[in-house]
Amino acid sequence: MPDRTSEASATGPVDRAYAEIRARLMDGSYDSEELLHEDVVAAELGLPDAAVQEAFTRLQKEGALRLYPTRGAMILPVKLQEARDIMEARLLLEIFALDSVAARGRPDLRELGIGLLDGLHEVSTPEDAMKLGRVFHTRLVSAAGNPVVADMHASLWDRTWHVAAASTIGPGNPENDVAEHTAIAEAMAHGRSGDARELLHRHVSSTLRRIGVGEEFALPRPAEN
Repeated sequence: MPDRTSEASATGPVDRAYAEIRARLMDGSYDSEELLHEDVVAAELGLPDAAVQEAFTRLQKEGALRLYPTRGAMILPVKLQEARDIMEARLLLEIFALDSVAARGRPDLRELGIGLLDGLHEVSTPEDAMKLGRVFHTRLVSAAGNPVVADMHASLWDRTWHVAAASTIGPGNPENDVAEHTAIAEAMAHGRSGDARELLHRHVSSTLRRIGVGEEFALPRPAEN
């Protein structure tokens, strides 16, 4: 499991409990539909029961847990239709961002692609892959220069972090996620906006397939250049 001590030490007990439980949800330490008991988790983390309870409440608001009074918190499975809807919205914003950069000319597209490649590296855990993925997609959308779109994208990502986490759990999935990001960035670095758009579409679709959304939920393909 990744070492999170330094990150947790800079926050209060509620934030520490939230960060640790969220990280365990991301890396597969907890199973879907597992019932977490407040006192057990508090003892594991060395934190007060009240901090864990507040962390459970925050994670319930994000759709990751469901609280049962006196019983604990159940880890919710990903809602496939909701995941498809939100990921589709994310894709539309990311295609917009890619097109916006491409419209400024190939030099700008190439510069962004090279910058995105520089930020990619090998990963060893699902949590690492998810963090790297968020940086990649956030940098792509930010490059469009539209703060409203950037805020919308950040909000959508916050609603689907458990989708991204679920899609990177499993043998080879973290590496595949990085490989898909690399292919998108390479296409951009070579000025091939059409290929980049197609690869971006495939990447989001493969994210959904890895959590069990079949081809009947295929996302609409981007328009041709």
